[in-house]
Order: sequence, then C-alpha cells, then structure tokens
Amino acid sequence: MPARSLVLLAASLCAGGLAALVYFRGFDLVLLREHLNHPFALGALACLLMALAAFGLRWIWLRVVIVVLAGLGASAALFGGGLALAFTSVEEVGFVDGPAPYRIRLQRSLAGLGPDTVMWLSVRRDGGLLSREWDLGCFNGDIPDDAFDSVKWTGPSSVEIRVTDGRTFPVALDPASGRPRTTALNC
Repeated sequence: MPARSLVLLAASLCAGGLAALVYFRGFDLVLLREHLNHPFALGALACLLMALAAFGLRWIWLRVVIVVLAGLGASAALFGGGLALAFTSVEEVGFVDGPAPYRIRLQRSLAGLGPDTVMWLSVRRDGGLLSREWDLGCFNGDIPDDAFDSVKWTGPSSVEIRVTDGRTFPVALDPASGRPRTTALNC
C-alpha cells in the first residue's frame, strides 16, 4: 500500500473518530462547540478520505467494495446531516449580560413538526479563545403556561428563570467555574 493511501487512511480514521466524539459528547469550549459541532460533515469527510485511500489498493475488487461502501456512508451522513439541519435549526435571540465575565445566551428553535418553539438558555463565561458555555435550561412552548418568559441575574452566581404563568426556576452557578449546579429543563 503506498504511503499516500496510508496517510489518507489515518486522516479518515481521525475524522471518523472526531465525528463520533462530537456526536456523542458535547464540548464546553465555545471555539469547539461552534466550529467543530458538525458530526455529519466530519463523517462524510471520513468516508471521502477512505474512498481516496482505497485507490492505492492492489486488488480491484477490494477497491470497488471500499469505494461503494464509502459512497453509501457519505450519502447516509449527508442525508442525516440534512435532516438534522432541517429539524434542529436554531435562531439566535440575544444575550442577557451578567456580572463580568458572564452572560446568558438565548436561542430559539422549532419543536419538531409543530408550531411551538423551544427556548434554549446557556451561560457563557467569556475568556477569549478559552470561553466556555454550559446549558442552563430549555423551555418548550407547547403549553402556553410553561413557555419561557424572562431571565434575570439575582446575584453574582445565581440566575432566575421565569415562565409565563409566574413560576420561577432559580439556578445557582459554581462561583469558581461558572458551571450551573442545576439546570431548568422544561422540554
């Protein structure tokens, strides 16, 4: 097997491993969360690199089998990515500033095929390239009383989330890291 094929094979395995890591485990670092959170694209890249590596094989039948399987895998990854993109598109709503260096990020997305929306809240600790973000809560608007209403900082390491019927969800943050000690899940 030529050296070029071995390098492509290693790159394919790295891309596939990174796709699996991103798919099954989220990242706290904002840089990784926003720029590497594309497991289906990474999976398609792994399949493409595997097909290119197969061209260096001696046996034609094995080359054809690997190229066909890689093409099917890339097609499945692109189809799955298209479905995920269609049903999980997220709209940025804004930020609620808190005590430096914290702020709360608000995002809205459609909940499945229905007309209701889900509001996603996360707390971000700004720190340049080492900025971190953790999930704070989510609220589904399928029942009007349970829909998200507002969020406010109640202290340097505490947040209060309010839904439309007046209930509140207090969330305490770890003073050292900023990570929420609990989350408010109403999805």
